[in-house]
Formats: sequence, C-alpha cells, structure tokens
Amino acid sequence: MKNILARGGIEFLAVMLGISGSLWVDETRVTSNAENAFRTDLVAIHNELVDDLKTINDAIAINSDMIEKVDHLLSILETSKIDVNALDTIPLMNRKMENRSFFGKKTAYLSSKSAGHLNRHSHDPLVQELTRLYGQTYSRMETNNVLTDELMFADDQSKIYLSHHLRGFIYNKNDFYQMVNSTDFYNWAVYMKNLFNHLIGVMEITQTHMEMVEPLLREEIKSQ
Repeated sequence: MKNILARGGIEFLAVMLGISGSLWVDETRVTSNAENAFRTDLVAIHNELVDDLKTINDAIAINSDMIEKVDHLLSILETSKIDVNALDTIPLMNRKMENRSFFGKKTAYLSSKSAGHLNRHSHDPLVQELTRLYGQTYSRMETNNVLTDELMFADDQSKIYLSHHLRGFIYNKNDFYQMVNSTDFYNWAVYMKNLFNHLIGVMEITQTHMEMVEPLLREEIKSQ
C-alpha cells in the first residue's frame, strides 16, 4: 500500500511539474512575443518620426520664406505708395500665399497604443515621453494648424490679395490699387506676418521635442 501511495504521489508530482513547466513555457512565449511586438512598434514609430522631422523642417522653411515676402511688402508699404505698375515686381503679389501645415504621422503610435503594447510599458520613461510627444505636443501643433488655416483668408484684405493673384476678380483697377495702399491692407500684412511667426514658433517647439525623442527611440531600439 505504501508503495502504491508513494508511486501515486510521484506520478501526481510529475503531472504537476509538467503542467507548471508547460504554463511557464507558454508564459515565456507570450512575454517574448509581446516584447518582439513592442520592439516592432518602436521601429515603426521611429521610422514615422524620422519622416516627420523632414516634413516639419521643410514646412518651417516654406513658412519662413513667406515671412520674407511679407516683410518685403511691408518695407515698401512703409516708405511709399505702391505704383500701379509696381505690383508685378513684388514677390508676394506674384505667388500664391500659403502656409505649410504640419500634421505628423501617428499611425504607428496609435496602433501600438490600441494593441496595448505601450500600456504594458507605461512606466518606461521613453513610453512616457512618446505619450507627451504625440498626446500633447502633436495635438497642440494640430490645433494651431487648423486655427491658422481658418484665419489665413478670413477677411476682406485677404480677398484684395487674392484678387490680384487670380486677376479675374479685379473689376475696378483704380479702386483695387487704392485698397492695396490702404491702412487696412498694411495692417493685414502685419497680421499675416504675426500669424506666420506664431505658426513657426509652435512648429519649432514641436521640432525640438521631436529631436529630443528621436535619439532616445533610436538608442532603445539598438539596445533590444
């Protein structure tokens, strides 16, 4: 009887050890798969961030060019009235005014967040920094982009500029040139300059945060 009980105990222990070992293997595999998925997410986020850095650099350059052209117009308006034949010599009046917006890529970040990979590493300083970048800095940038887009051509002075650029809307040239030399048009140009400066300021803040996160992300990928 004792031998039977002993043999039964050994068999029970063997079964328990087998189950425990199987569970440990499964848990290890799940953990390994989760870590591999997390690393894959970081690589995808990094690739999008590198692309975004190039995009925002180009956007800042284009918006800075617009400021230079507005400044040139202001320098003329501040010294003398614009001659009827001089409009075509002013760079701003011969190109479409545009602001280059920046809406960064967030697909990889949102996908990782949705899958729970970032949540499992919520105490990781890098993940916390990514959350601040995409959840706060990018969101502020997007809000300012939308606001700037809405304000760019929201008044009559914008229509004066557009009428010259598009030409087809000029019905009375004398009235048009008088409006261009008006205080209202000058004030509009100042407003446009301030608007571009504000947009670039927000972009530079966003750019600085991106440039801080990118090497951290790159080093984390290398270390895994």
